[in-house]
Amino acid sequence: MRALVVGGGPAGTTAAIALARAGIEALVVEHEETDRPVGIGLALQNSPLRALHALGLLDAVVDRGYRHDAVNICAPDGTVVHRIVTEPLVPGTPSFVAISRVALAGILGEALAATAGAQIRYGTSVTALRDRGDAVEADLTDGSTEVVDLVVGADGLHSTVRGMVLPEAPAPTPAPQVIWRASAPRPADVDRYLLYDLGPQGRVGIVPIADDELYLWFLQPDDGAARLPAELRLPALRARLAPFGGVVADVAALLRDDVDQRSLAALLVPQPWHRGRTVLIGDAAHTTTPHIAYGVGIAIEDSVVLAEELARGGSVEDALQAFTRRRFDRCRLVVETSLQLSAWEVDPPEDPTLHHQLSGRALGALSQPF
Repeated sequence: MRALVVGGGPAGTTAAIALARAGIEALVVEHEETDRPVGIGLALQNSPLRALHALGLLDAVVDRGYRHDAVNICAPDGTVVHRIVTEPLVPGTPSFVAISRVALAGILGEALAATAGAQIRYGTSVTALRDRGDAVEADLTDGSTEVVDLVVGADGLHSTVRGMVLPEAPAPTPAPQVIWRASAPRPADVDRYLLYDLGPQGRVGIVPIADDELYLWFLQPDDGAARLPAELRLPALRARLAPFGGVVADVAALLRDDVDQRSLAALLVPQPWHRGRTVLIGDAAHTTTPHIAYGVGIAIEDSVVLAEELARGGSVEDALQAFTRRRFDRCRLVVETSLQLSAWEVDPPEDPTLHHQLSGRALGALSQPF
């Protein structure tokens, strides 16, 4: 069996690794010319770590990332008002790991290169798909045509594959917030995840992602303003961080000029996530806002589950139906919970405990086997 995976991000690369290890030859095509990742850093919670363990990649992620077992919730002045402790699901490992996207891309790229039956072709994407029943013909931008048993659309929120096979899928839903992200060297006294809450005006997260590295994120209401030119983002972000106390000012002074600013959006493609022999995974099927830090995590889970279902030896149709059955409710929980949390952060509910109640219930459910 042979698969074409469209998209070389975390979803696509882990899918190729998982499929190849299940005996399915996998070719990844990525439209970028290199493996340059988008973004700064990310958190992988306990269940995605379990998926990485299944792929044999957990040790590398732990080694190159930063181990966490709690989040300190801080008032705007830096006073710690609450500490959320999380439990590991894989014995002997942290409950979550934060890592730079560059480091994660490196780990996945090395693993893909070392996996027999998996390869990646950069600077290439798909221009047409023709499902002939027993196979799919895929025309690529390099002029070639691949004939495969399966196409995996792992090409993100603005998925080309989704537009080809599920054109009736809904458009992304805008979230009411903008996120800013940047990196900085990690001061020695910043040794855990810190979350500062200024209410509807904004929230700041400071996240160690390596022994010598951290990333900072800032969520603010989306006022409809245009995205700033790259050279204006760092001073604009520092100005927005000025109301916060604690270590925020020290970290703001260390921020590098790699600031990313973007509006948030969410998407949940209705079932089924496949048509014929083409299936969507990751952000192509379910894009979430970052409020419970599960976007990349559920994409990695998708890869493991897809390979498991295809390895059962039944028909491709049965495997893809089973894949969506196993994934849909779990991914819907992430998307809908995160979008509600985003709305509440801009327009808080009368009961201030609802935010933590909702996120706690979701994270508890997500800790269950996938």
